[in-house]
Amino acid sequence: MPRRWRVPESGVADSSGIAVALVHHPVLNRLGETSTTAITSIDIHDFVRTCAFYDVGPVYIVHPADGMHALVADMTRYWQEGAGSVRNPGRTESLAGLRMVRRLEDVLEDADYTLWYTSAKPPENSMREVRELSGIPGRHLLVFGTGSGLDAKSLPTPNGWLSPVAGIGKVRHLSVRAALAIYLDRLRR
Repeated sequence: MPRRWRVPESGVADSSGIAVALVHHPVLNRLGETSTTAITSIDIHDFVRTCAFYDVGPVYIVHPADGMHALVADMTRYWQEGAGSVRNPGRTESLAGLRMVRRLEDVLEDADYTLWYTSAKPPENSMREVRELSGIPGRHLLVFGTGSGLDAKSLPTPNGWLSPVAGIGKVRHLSVRAALAIYLDRLRR
């Protein structure tokens, strides 16, 4: 039976039953040590636009630092209330699904999610193809990591790992934004 997380009265609803989290801490650095990465504007814009394109949400950005929360608040304020909201109303709508949290556990308090981790190198056991999620009832949270991937030992235990996107070229793995788009396309089409 999948692990389930509590649903508060104010649970977030969306039409797809799929939410996404981009974790900046705890992630691994190139040496395999627990680390934290910085949030970039491309993380925010590409994640919310891609999720809006596939009618998926909310989009959670996980980072513990006050400064990163302030950066995202300033950036989103421009697009939701400032000149950016007039210049690009579509971006305003896309950003409405963005949620900033300090820990992945905070996301799990938002809704009753079945938790799925992604990785270019997942553990061999419990891997599922992303397409299979459409046959599993309930709300699903797809968790992506920055840096060199999720520090799974420091995160809640997932229901499983999604099979990696396999390439045919010389590069070992995709950018997290490209992987998100591929996973969502496979899931939603």
